[in-house]
Amino acid sequence: MKKLTKKQESTLKKHSVHHSKKHMAMMKKEMRAGKSFTAAHKKAQKTVGK
Repeated sequence: MKKLTKKQESTLKKHSVHHSKKHMAMMKKEMRAGKSFTAAHKKAQKTVGK
């Protein structure tokens, strides 16, 4: 697992205002595994919802 960049961290922080902790946790996990923000968001939406 790789570390998130500063830009990814700041983008996720802005994104977290609109989404649940479960959604955000899944996105972080997916992005650390190498997925893009959009791909991680779509997967999180499908799996845990908003």
